[in-house]
Amino acid sequence: MFRPTPMPTLRLPRAAVASGLPRNIRPQIASSCAEPPAGDGWLHEPKHGGHRLIVITDGDGGLKLVSRNGIDRTSLFRAAFGELAGAGRPMILDGEIAVPDSNGVTHIDALNDAIGRRRPDGLAYFVFDLLYLDGHDLRRCSIEDRKAVLGRVIDDLDCERIIYLDHVVGRGAELFEQMRVLGGEGIVSKRLGRAYRGGESRDWLKTKVFETAPFVIVGFQELGEGRLEALHVAEERDGRFYPAGQVRFGFAGRGLWGDLDQRRTGPATSGIFPIAPVLPAEIKFFGRFKGGSIRDGVLLTIGASPPARAAVAGAWSCDSDDAVAAFGASRVIRRR
Repeated sequence: MFRPTPMPTLRLPRAAVASGLPRNIRPQIASSCAEPPAGDGWLHEPKHGGHRLIVITDGDGGLKLVSRNGIDRTSLFRAAFGELAGAGRPMILDGEIAVPDSNGVTHIDALNDAIGRRRPDGLAYFVFDLLYLDGHDLRRCSIEDRKAVLGRVIDDLDCERIIYLDHVVGRGAELFEQMRVLGGEGIVSKRLGRAYRGGESRDWLKTKVFETAPFVIVGFQELGEGRLEALHVAEERDGRFYPAGQVRFGFAGRGLWGDLDQRRTGPATSGIFPIAPVLPAEIKFFGRFKGGSIRDGVLLTIGASPPARAAVAGAWSCDSDDAVAAFGASRVIRRR
């Protein structure tokens, strides 16, 4: 027989509305921007490398986990939410499922590996919003009021795998710079005083850390004759070429396929045509996967060809949200 754990009653914001538990939630989506918004009218959170997840508990042990696109992920991630489902509190949370290491650092490929290997033991949920609690819809409340209640709820729950994602108010440019230095993915900025609204919104802005660096194009994939699907690149370090992943943006309209077609050296392997001589290129990218491959690469410029060298495995960088602590704020990752 299900016996919920008694939970203390919390004082809710005035804008909270008495309501039955919603069964479907349309997530609010952050719009992209080139730099963090300035001023004290925004709060800023580190951006984790994981999957967006809406969590719905009915207070009677029932649990539903829904992806950003409305796909039911309950069976995939249930293991991380056992304590939450048993808390006896109807609620709806918004956050990111990820796999942190011992220092709280998250890697998107670590999550993908956990999913592929069916290893749920490392999963953690970084929760940044509270949409419903104890018979009240909080979506009309301001973001700062929702997060204030959320912090108390997470403290009361004391669930090891449910982690409150803290924030700073103002100082977005400083937090962003800290994320860049740490190798993080970026930040999400949320306008103070605003309600939660489903769909893409300018009240939530994401600023992703990016780098530009020289690479060489060593192969390509095609959608058909004259049409490119992706470029495969490597980077030179210590006189050798290191594989660096693929680029899928920035080559449209450049007429690049003809040059690559003349350089192909043989049949495709796993759909990739090798080329020689290789082509140097400047690439913009948004961080790296653990294996060293660049993320979301964009072709900027193309130059003359250097000589080819042997390719070996590369290094890696990671995501972290320890940056908030650097500003003297309360810790982003609250461990017990």
